[in-house]
Amino acid sequence: MAQSKPQRPWLKWAERVLLVLLLLVGLTLVFSSQIESYWIQWQSHQKVTNISQQEVKRGEQQTGTYNYKNVQAVSENAIVQSEKARKTDAIGSIEIPALKINLPIFKGLNSENLTIGAGTMKPEQKLGEGNYTLAGHHMQNPDVLFSPLAKAQKDQVVTVKAGKQTCRYRITKIKVVPETDVSVLNDVPGKKLLTLVTCASGNPGETRRLIVTGELMK
Repeated sequence: MAQSKPQRPWLKWAERVLLVLLLLVGLTLVFSSQIESYWIQWQSHQKVTNISQQEVKRGEQQTGTYNYKNVQAVSENAIVQSEKARKTDAIGSIEIPALKINLPIFKGLNSENLTIGAGTMKPEQKLGEGNYTLAGHHMQNPDVLFSPLAKAQKDQVVTVKAGKQTCRYRITKIKVVPETDVSVLNDVPGKKLLTLVTCASGNPGETRRLIVTGELMK
């Protein structure tokens, strides 16, 4: 009678390693969105709490890009992009305590920078003058980036810092418009405004835009 060959110890070890790897891959796929959201929030917090005046000066000297069509949705490369964004010089911050928003502001609209903060939408705009416009992503996670703007209400206060200047705005208008309506970025004679722009939802392919407008508080 032929004797069965004993199973090699290294083969059992390899099987166990393979099972562990498959388990880790499965967990990563299941919780990838949660991991991504946590990472973005952490990178954003690290950035906004460590902005110095020296960094702001460097950020203001950069040349921003303002082509809205080139801005891409947050992708599977968000972790890598957010790490690059954290190393980019910011020009200020935006805080809405009622919505738990506290984000860095970058010059221009850059897909990497928007993974952790907001971007200015017009060149040469100045805080406290005309219509100061900022854009940010609306994620499926309602607590990340500009997603909380979906719960914005009139009279909530927005604090924006740029350089050595700090301005407080009171939200006066909230509306949804088609993505083609760029009139919301225009200055309004006699008014000092803040306009926040994000997608109307976190759904892929969303074509509407949520517009939150505030007026400068005296």
